[in-house]
Amino acid sequence: MKKCKNFVQQLKKNPKLRCGSFSILLTAGVILCVLLAGILADVLEKRFALTIDCSFNQATSQGEVTDAVLQQLEKDVHIYSLISEDGRNTTLLSLLDRYAATQHISVSEESLVQNPVLLNQFSDALGENEVSTDCLIVHCPATNRVRILSENDYYTYDYDPATGYYTQGYINYEKCITEAIVYVTQDELPVIQILTGHGELTASQAANMENTLTAANYVLERVNLSAGGKLNPECLLMILCPQYDLTDQELALISDFARAGGNFFVITTYDTPANLTNLNALLRSYGVNFHPGLVIAQESDTDSYFADSPVLLMPYMQETDVTRTLMEAGKNILVLTGARAFYMPDILPEGVALSPLLVTGEAYIRNFLDGLATSEQQPDDLTGRFPVALWADKMFEDGVQSHAFVMGEEASFLDYYQLTNTDSKAFLLQMVRSLHGQAPVNLDIMPKAGVRSGLYLGSITPAVIVIILLPLLVILGAALVLLPRKNL
Repeated sequence: MKKCKNFVQQLKKNPKLRCGSFSILLTAGVILCVLLAGILADVLEKRFALTIDCSFNQATSQGEVTDAVLQQLEKDVHIYSLISEDGRNTTLLSLLDRYAATQHISVSEESLVQNPVLLNQFSDALGENEVSTDCLIVHCPATNRVRILSENDYYTYDYDPATGYYTQGYINYEKCITEAIVYVTQDELPVIQILTGHGELTASQAANMENTLTAANYVLERVNLSAGGKLNPECLLMILCPQYDLTDQELALISDFARAGGNFFVITTYDTPANLTNLNALLRSYGVNFHPGLVIAQESDTDSYFADSPVLLMPYMQETDVTRTLMEAGKNILVLTGARAFYMPDILPEGVALSPLLVTGEAYIRNFLDGLATSEQQPDDLTGRFPVALWADKMFEDGVQSHAFVMGEEASFLDYYQLTNTDSKAFLLQMVRSLHGQAPVNLDIMPKAGVRSGLYLGSITPAVIVIILLPLLVILGAALVLLPRKNL
């Protein structure tokens, strides 16, 4: 007690000791206040997403479209961010923090190594979707609907003709996440039926096309008629490159589907077997007839093919009711690989109207019936300009209408780079929308630049000023504080 009283008396008598102790207490108080302010700021930032986006492309910011979607959200959504072993995607996580500040959105970081049973709870909803590190799993418990987002969804690539390589062009974090939230929370979604049982494209082979459709909020259901599957005339039916023919019973079921107003989306290729009698009969009832063989552009017509390869056709889009919006928007650039050609019959079936959608430039058809394995033009090869995609309208006697889109090529819808770097995606969605009658979800969210633009003097000057001024301001502040205390 005496020592304590002596210390207090010395503190009162000695101004240096008194000022020094006061400074220590003041410093400790300031540090404590800073720590508390930091904790409070962290809590407020996580709750209200107050962090300022200083990135060059504003990749961690949300736009007005996303804000409107989140304000109207009524169902809870949880986003699982699967952590990569190579590191965390800080840009994506910062954007997710902004989503988490919304009332109905929650986010958690997960590791498949530490939590291997995570996917078991989604096994039914995920189906054949592949999940790996760096993925996002967007899940709505109310609908039990799941959307998987991966690197292939986030980035778009631009083709550089000078180098022959694709380079990263834009980042679509916000668009992908917001559209995924809309997808998993909708009560009802338009359904697309995919015919199976005839060697059609599998889910893995058609993964890029199916991902494009599910990203547009369509639900895909496979139907096997020989196994008791049923067709719904209100839902589009896709027939994707069958290798085996329809049975008579299946043909009757599909014909009933058409007579009830069902619509078709059919893909076939130049190497599709020619002896699919029942399938060909179905297509002929819509006026669709094929030329056997592979369409190859004439080398002299350089505008009609891509990258010095006449097999890579760049067809001309024709203006019709279903393509007009694409052409007005300038979405008419496609590249077809291994295309099959159609011909327009002189006499169409009763009630059928047939329109070419895509037509080649000057080309010839190698049918390989002469036994020659060469792609070089032969004297007997057909030449001219050929339709490679058709639209058919069929009116039945009772006034019911059925429509069919038929494409003589598959790669433009299946290849990831064609879907992202040509107008194949827009063409696909426009055809599906026209057949289904329900527009896909395509939110108007602009992508962010994926590559920082080069520096120039005007952009460097503000940074240089800040870098120089900050140390000078610190020195000036220190001088103002320390100079009056130089005698203490």
